[in-house]
Amino acid sequence: MNTLRISVILAVLLPCLGILGRAEDAHRRPLLSHPQFADYDAELRLPNGRVDTDRLIARLKELGATTYYWLIFHAPTDWDDLKLFLPKAAKAKLEVWVYLVPPSESPPHTTLYSEPFRCDYVRWAEEIARLSLRHRNLTAWVIDDFYANHGFFTPAYVRQMQSHAKRINPHLAFLPLMYFDEITRRFVEQYREAIEGVVVAYPQDRQEIDDAWAILTDRAAVFPGQLDCPGGTPSSVGDFAAATISAKVLAGDRQVIRFGQQNDNAGQVTGYHFKQLLVDDQVVWEEDVGGKKPKQREVTVDVSQFAHGKAHVDLTFRMFEKKPVYNFGVRWRFKDLQTEGLEPAADLREPEKWRASHRGGLEAGFGEALRPGKAQFHIPYVVMTAGSAEEFRLRHDDPASPQRMADWLRMCFEARRDGKCDGVVTYCLDKGAHSEFFPLAVKLFHDYRSAEKP
Repeated sequence: MNTLRISVILAVLLPCLGILGRAEDAHRRPLLSHPQFADYDAELRLPNGRVDTDRLIARLKELGATTYYWLIFHAPTDWDDLKLFLPKAAKAKLEVWVYLVPPSESPPHTTLYSEPFRCDYVRWAEEIARLSLRHRNLTAWVIDDFYANHGFFTPAYVRQMQSHAKRINPHLAFLPLMYFDEITRRFVEQYREAIEGVVVAYPQDRQEIDDAWAILTDRAAVFPGQLDCPGGTPSSVGDFAAATISAKVLAGDRQVIRFGQQNDNAGQVTGYHFKQLLVDDQVVWEEDVGGKKPKQREVTVDVSQFAHGKAHVDLTFRMFEKKPVYNFGVRWRFKDLQTEGLEPAADLREPEKWRASHRGGLEAGFGEALRPGKAQFHIPYVVMTAGSAEEFRLRHDDPASPQRMADWLRMCFEARRDGKCDGVVTYCLDKGAHSEFFPLAVKLFHDYRSAEKP
């Protein structure tokens, strides 16, 4: 076989094979060639329902965005309008990512599909790849609520989508939209070889951004200092995650434990996840995760009767399953452990010194699980934050003021500046002429873009 023939065969085969099991190559080549300052959704429309592409681009340029995520969902003409938008975006030096909805956001659950290919995501992969060859500023695509649909989007199916796209354009990237409670070692192990990055939505605080970065860059296996039931994880009655520390009982008749605590997903259903404090093996306090707004608050428990006459006791925080769940992700976070009449061997600022235990798929961010990773991979990671009062309120409660929304956006940009994420995207940013938040977002986009090194 002559050299020319071998070269031709390799040129045909390598792009097709590259996606299948060679994630190390994909992760050596950065997905984001420059820091991403992105916006998503809330597209401006004409009276006839078509996207007002000219006005949208003008506002994105004013914002200082580098990338726009084009949602195909609100109208059957969105795919056609994307084709009109792409050349105009290229002239404005805007990258474009296509954004699709999953089966759970399609009929019969809703009234609209991503048109025209609906839930045929292999076909979407092919058509987006073909479009990306005609418009080089189309560089990636995203699927919403990915992990809630991971029974459909299995690793094998994602590899199939990717192989169809890569045959056409080997450089087109795919990223799932995730939520912070879904960023687990299990997700990384299952999907790292099949994706180019992730978009992760609605951080509760800066620590959450940093902890997700640690998992996505192989610095950690779990979020430290909390007990989790990861999203999309089924559980059985009696499953649990727990963290235990020994405490010396001091002289005196009164022993009290105080701690700050918050869970991030209460929902309306009750009777499933329970938060508990145990002294030795006795439950001395418990609270249902469900039915309450997930606000930070302090708990005080008098444990004198359970410590009386003992030299030492074990203190245990435990998340316990009283009913099985299929997909009820929740994280229980602690801080500021204070005691009277007890002397714990470590406080909550040293979770690595606590003993972790678990049964089932629940996780404990304590003890041996906190051994540092080997930093053998880096999954590119874009943080999404709400850009409208309505969406912000749903995620972070009131006040959903422009200033508080700006504080959240600043937090995300600071994480990007500090190297703890690869980009930031605003969701549903009101780009109308009378938006109160838009001028604040413009200032933040420009301030942090100007601070990035060229």
